[in-house]
Amino acid sequence: MRLGIDFGTTNSAVAFYDGERLGTVRTSAANENPFVLPSLIYVDREQNSTVGIEAAFAYLEHDTGRPVRWRRRVIGSAEIVVAGRDADAISYEQELAALVDVAAHGRLLQSVKTILRNPDYEGTRIFDRFYTVDQLICLLLVALRDCARAHFAAACEDVVIGRPVRFSQDARVDARAEEILYTAALEAGFRDIRFATEPLAVAWLHHVRSEKRETCLVFDFGGGTLDLTVARLGGRQAPEILASRGVLVGGDDLDRAIMRSLTRYFGRGVTDRERRLFPSDWLEMLTSWQTMSDLSRPHNLERIREFQQTSSDPQALKALEALVTRNLGYQLFREIEGAKRRLSEETETELVFEKGPIRIREQITRERFERMIARELAAVDEGLQQVVADAGLQASDVDVVLRTGGSSAVPAFVALLERRFGAQRLTELEPLVSVVGGMAVIAGTQERPLPAGAIRYERPDNVLLAGVVTSSDAGHERYAFRPGEAAYLQDSFALDRMPAELSGLPALRLAAIDRDCDDEAYLQLCLTRRARLYVGYDAGTVELPRWLRDWQRERHLLELRDEWRSPRMLHLYSRVYEAGELALGGNRARGHAGETPVNYLVVIKALD
Repeated sequence: MRLGIDFGTTNSAVAFYDGERLGTVRTSAANENPFVLPSLIYVDREQNSTVGIEAAFAYLEHDTGRPVRWRRRVIGSAEIVVAGRDADAISYEQELAALVDVAAHGRLLQSVKTILRNPDYEGTRIFDRFYTVDQLICLLLVALRDCARAHFAAACEDVVIGRPVRFSQDARVDARAEEILYTAALEAGFRDIRFATEPLAVAWLHHVRSEKRETCLVFDFGGGTLDLTVARLGGRQAPEILASRGVLVGGDDLDRAIMRSLTRYFGRGVTDRERRLFPSDWLEMLTSWQTMSDLSRPHNLERIREFQQTSSDPQALKALEALVTRNLGYQLFREIEGAKRRLSEETETELVFEKGPIRIREQITRERFERMIARELAAVDEGLQQVVADAGLQASDVDVVLRTGGSSAVPAFVALLERRFGAQRLTELEPLVSVVGGMAVIAGTQERPLPAGAIRYERPDNVLLAGVVTSSDAGHERYAFRPGEAAYLQDSFALDRMPAELSGLPALRLAAIDRDCDDEAYLQLCLTRRARLYVGYDAGTVELPRWLRDWQRERHLLELRDEWRSPRMLHLYSRVYEAGELALGGNRARGHAGETPVNYLVVIKALD
């Protein structure tokens, strides 16, 4: 059974199509729409995770309104080695500490999909555990898979997952994002994983319902991005995609625009005794509830209180302090989103948020809201003109505009489409399930190619290592390289922090007792295809063994932790090998100098 999944910035869903009937799966009985799963994750101190609307409820119950209390906590130590060519190495133990909100019951994550745009984001630490990006996404995909299994009472291992036309304009970032999504699906238990762009899914849904051949524009406006596709659909011929374009504007940007107008309640425009304006970096941190809490960190809170003492509006600074020290940002943004939704039905609404010194009563008209989002409207208008031009058409050549996604209901964007294409050509699709419905249609009727990154992961039909032998009899194991996995055989060190690009790749778990091995051919293996090998080697060493010296030093570090949570840092090295047999030396092979209390790690990344 092949499912269709819409993994969205705001909501996610799962559906199935058997060639005649389309069925969406109930994923959240407590949600306003039980067929969509809000893309929210809540993780508590015991690492218990909750997803969907229940995650929001847990956060509102346990963490909203509570005091924020930052404390410095020692999180371990690391050995620092300073070595010179003409002097003995000097090593010392460096204590590692971090500021921790000790009052937090848990942590809420929203809009995880947008993280994929950032090539430098590897993951996040939640209390004492580091989660790579794919592990966070996996929590949502597991929930969708489990709902499908319960609904169909069958194994659900084949899936077509939706993705934007572009995660990024940078092709490397876009490919990285898709591969992270692929590894998340693998970890969630899917085996045959394919992708389709979200507007293509909408196009297929309309295609199977339409007997008439038409030129259509798909306007898919979600929480994170706007995807535009021009296609010829309907009739007996398969859909013909003429052009696609992604616009980096989403519903979250509209929420931030409203929040910018509310920052005057929290100090925007206020000056201190020396006529210095409210700091611009504070304003930027207020535009997202996820970054608001950073203003409660001791150094920021001290600045706020100093500014408050001599400010032209002390009340606004008291409101700011309450907002960030009582963890009220998420609740405020829920009110903002509610006001935005009401303005799709009403010409005016009141946004009310009163908590302690915070006294927001703001009348927002639809006209004023449209002025707030003027920049986003201009970006969308430009995208519409470009995608039609990319298709070699004029606006008058478009027969139907298929409007979907939660933000597509905002009247300003509806009016923009009407001006460009005419009101009679607009067709509104069910905003929250049309993408997943189209994904199910594609899954049930169309063969999609395997993603390029699929070659990197071992399957029965894609064996990367034909044989592995070590010169000792201590043994080895193959495993998927992920945080939480044991780093060695018979040892307490576990993988902790790592680059997201390595998460899920095939790796070799070597024996801890082989750390003193000095063989020149300790590890022998046979690659079935060209690959980049990564070796994680103890960062405290003075001199690398000679076999490792011509490898490329990567910018990332690997971090291990033992049963006492003490960290151990490893430098990461890489080298490309052609298919065939090769041998790696031992941890203490010729040329090595210094202490190496842990063995090295090996990860394999097959190349295209």
